[in-house]
Amino acid sequence: MKVGSSARDGPSGSLIVTALTLVVLIASALSAGLYLRTRVVSLLHVSETIRSARSSAFGMLRGQLDEETGIRGFVASGNREYLEPYYAALPMVPADASNLRKRIAELGIPEGPALVDRASALNRAWLALAAGTAEGKRPADGGVLQARAKTMVDGFRAAMANLDTALDRRYVAADADLYAAIERTGLLFGGLILLVAAGTILFGTSQNRAARALEASRALSEEQRREAMRLRIAYETEKHIADTLQDGFAQRPLPTHPSLRFSAMYVPAEEENKVGGDWYDALELPGDRVLFVIGDVAGHGIEAAVGMNRARQALMSSALVDTDPADILTRVNAELLRNSAPMVTGVVGYADAQTYEFVYASAGHPPPILIEPGRAPRMLEIGGVPLGVVPSGAFRTRRVQSVPGAILVLYTDGAVEHSRDVIEGERTLLAAIGSIDTDRATEPAAAIHRAVFAGRTAGDDVAILTVGFSVAPSTGMRVSADRANAEFAARSASPQGAIESAQPSLRIIRRKAS
Repeated sequence: MKVGSSARDGPSGSLIVTALTLVVLIASALSAGLYLRTRVVSLLHVSETIRSARSSAFGMLRGQLDEETGIRGFVASGNREYLEPYYAALPMVPADASNLRKRIAELGIPEGPALVDRASALNRAWLALAAGTAEGKRPADGGVLQARAKTMVDGFRAAMANLDTALDRRYVAADADLYAAIERTGLLFGGLILLVAAGTILFGTSQNRAARALEASRALSEEQRREAMRLRIAYETEKHIADTLQDGFAQRPLPTHPSLRFSAMYVPAEEENKVGGDWYDALELPGDRVLFVIGDVAGHGIEAAVGMNRARQALMSSALVDTDPADILTRVNAELLRNSAPMVTGVVGYADAQTYEFVYASAGHPPPILIEPGRAPRMLEIGGVPLGVVPSGAFRTRRVQSVPGAILVLYTDGAVEHSRDVIEGERTLLAAIGSIDTDRATEPAAAIHRAVFAGRTAGDDVAILTVGFSVAPSTGMRVSADRANAEFAARSASPQGAIESAQPSLRIIRRKAS
């Protein structure tokens, strides 16, 4: 009778221990998720503040350059029209400096305020030196004026370069803090799993041999359920972390522009074991242009989501320094190689609302698709290897002259790999884009996704970004809508235009690492 009682009590005690273990693990997972979410939100705030600070710093540099260009042009030619950039830039530098000081204060960079103050003081000193010239008085010796101003201008640029370095250090510190938080969470779960294993072993050895013999099969089943639950909790924790990163990093507000239309969407994979690194972004540039970028980091899970943010930050920071798409990719490729980051594919470029031009460069990414009124959708040329693979990517900037009403569609490979046949996937995507009434669709990206995945399951993350020119041209455009449409009609009617439409697109077919 005593042996039978032990056998009955053993499973009850085991169930209690299992239930308590699950409660501890679930509570720990929730706490870790909240902790990591706090760190992710902090990194996002730092990233956006640095982006705003860099934009203001770029404005100060551009304003100083316009002032300097205006004075030099007037000194060289005596033509007062050269002073127009000078006067236009005068209010820009103080305004950008004020915003830059606010962003630096938010970031808590100790040396930042002094660098901004030094750059502002040098700019004011330079303006004082050039005041007589700005009033229309040409100096007797323009070379002397330029020599005296050179020291001030060089000091101004040195201060801005030091400030950019300080912003880089601040982002690296925030990024390292997030990685440390992820590592601490991993250690926490590792310790909990070890404790659970140790507790299970100690509990098992305390049972008498008779109870273990009678309940051997049942104990084995319970152990399997506990192991399955531990694996499930580990997966849910990683997915929660990666989803939090994706929510913060991938979904970005798009610029609003009177002559450009944007739409975008991001849909995560339906397969539970895939959390990818797809993202898109856009940034307004001077000269009635808007930068666009879409990318995909190889792999899945936390590493892909964090790698996505690093690549996005590098691309947007490089775009503030150099707006040539091929040069941007070259800079980012070097940075990713230095940091041993995962492989990234992407397309970066800008839309010019004055000339109806799309200018872009590709790094091993699926080809953009151009929709123009009265013409079937077509894939544009691509080239270049993915980022973070080889030191020399040989990236090339390509220009496409388009027309009012044109839309450029950018997407990640999840949009064409749903059938495991990329060629068939591209045909499906082109057919879906061709079926959309782009003039009436308020959200072309969402309409394209619905047309592609009607009755299909997405096996991978899908990001779609569209950039389009408004049909009605904005005031001040250098190329009118009538002229652009006439150029389009002439190009389409020419033999070369027909050949261009018939040529197959260049493709780089790449499977993401699982």
